[in-house]
Amino acid sequence: MQLPITTGEGRSRGWAQVGKGIRGLVISYAITVLLWYVLGLRMGPDIFPNPLRTLVAVGKILSNVNLIKHVGITFGRTVAGVLVSMFIAAAAVIAARYWSPFRYYFLKVFYPGMRAIPPVAVALLAIVWFGLGSGTVIFVIVITVLPIYMIDLWEGMKVIDSTLVEMATVLTSNRTRILKKVVLPMLVPVLFASTKLSFSVAFKLALVGELLGATSGMGFMVYLSQQEYKTDMVFAWTFLLVMLVVFFEYYVFDVTERKYLYKWQTEK
Repeated sequence: MQLPITTGEGRSRGWAQVGKGIRGLVISYAITVLLWYVLGLRMGPDIFPNPLRTLVAVGKILSNVNLIKHVGITFGRTVAGVLVSMFIAAAAVIAARYWSPFRYYFLKVFYPGMRAIPPVAVALLAIVWFGLGSGTVIFVIVITVLPIYMIDLWEGMKVIDSTLVEMATVLTSNRTRILKKVVLPMLVPVLFASTKLSFSVAFKLALVGELLGATSGMGFMVYLSQQEYKTDMVFAWTFLLVMLVVFFEYYVFDVTERKYLYKWQTEK
């Protein structure tokens, strides 16, 4: 007969698992840095800067207000692009769900067309339409991120609990009220997951958009650094972008999901 695990034993096992996870993370990062260092030695610092040289360049960026402002510019464009995409997708999906004439156009024309448009072509056209600046970058993000929201929300609408919707229709015939009080709350987890993915994609798109069609932002600074053959600065700006994505992925979205979304779903 197996004896039950005591609280102390369970706590010890939990700490052991945490320690194992930390060791695995440290080993993974150590291997990555080592490979990075070896490649830097083989290819030369002017072509492939080593980790130390890259960190020095990162320090230069973070200590210079005129440079660090470009991080804020890219972040602002990313947030704007994601929010616009979310509202357009939500409006399109709700219209397709409850208005049958639009549904065929949405499924056969609008969504497939959005998926097929290449981001580079969008960026080049946006430069012609909006000129160099935030409009071009935000437009690239919106057009490319839009399909992510559309497919997730459309699939989410399919799995909505029809029983709750039917009960709501008994209580009220106001479709707007049903949408606000029943449908949208059930779509919150889907919307959150889409936003989490969209942010990581949007940051990369912002970099591409700023490379081609902006005079500010992290992408523009990457372009300037490349033109001046400052490879360490190219690596530094790229490193900062990666850290920004990782920060939002693990320390904003994951924490929000654990602390608030799960709690909200349980209360519901």
